[in-house]
Amino acid sequence: MKAILLSLLFALAVLAPALAQKTIDAKDIIDKINRKESVSYQDVTIRGDLDLTNLANRKESREGGWGDSRQYLSVVEAPLSFKNCTFTGKVLAYRTEDQDRRLIKVSNIVYNADFAEAVTFDGCQFEDDAAFKYSLFSQRAIFTNNNFRNGALFKYTKFRDDADFAGSTFRDYADFKYTKFDESSSFRKVAFERYADFKYTKFDERVDFSQARFNSTADFKYTHLPRGTNFDDTRFTGSTDFKYTTLDGRKFSPSSR
Repeated sequence: MKAILLSLLFALAVLAPALAQKTIDAKDIIDKINRKESVSYQDVTIRGDLDLTNLANRKESREGGWGDSRQYLSVVEAPLSFKNCTFTGKVLAYRTEDQDRRLIKVSNIVYNADFAEAVTFDGCQFEDDAAFKYSLFSQRAIFTNNNFRNGALFKYTKFRDDADFAGSTFRDYADFKYTKFDESSSFRKVAFERYADFKYTKFDERVDFSQARFNSTADFKYTHLPRGTNFDDTRFTGSTDFKYTTLDGRKFSPSSR
């Protein structure tokens, strides 16, 4: 009996470090990024806000004038890979702070993060906000099979390489307004449970919306779609707005099937 208990205690001692690795602090990831180390995690929970706007290389990118914002930019210079991870806090590549509010002058501080290397979020749970407003993705960006529980902010984001959101679910506001996709992109089998905002979005290369589900408002007003755009078996069960939408330069509105 004593031998069995000793064996169990030994097994627990061996497993303890592995179990402890199941939850990590977001600050540990920031430390890796600051050291320019590749970040790769699978099947872990990330505790706390992953704030990518406050890296060691942060610089002021624009000084504020009368009523303008001061802007600071951080650059993620290492590849990021998160697979089947849960983010309990916010994932921030964009945030603002109120600096001064007077009778007329309103001044904010804006913090952003750009991504110089490839980025992968696959099969992840975002339990709080995911904000990538104004971010530049220079390499391939993969956001596949994720569950965005709160707002997903990609407004004014620029994707220089392929962007893939296939299989993801947006349970709250999905904001892709003014987003620019230079290369091919995919929203295949994506479920938009609430407002899907693609107003003024520009797709320069093929985009795939096949089998996507728009269960609330789908706003594609003024959206530029290229030749080869795919809306096969797409479902629109809420209101739609395709006013001034163009496909290869011509007026376009998909049929709701």
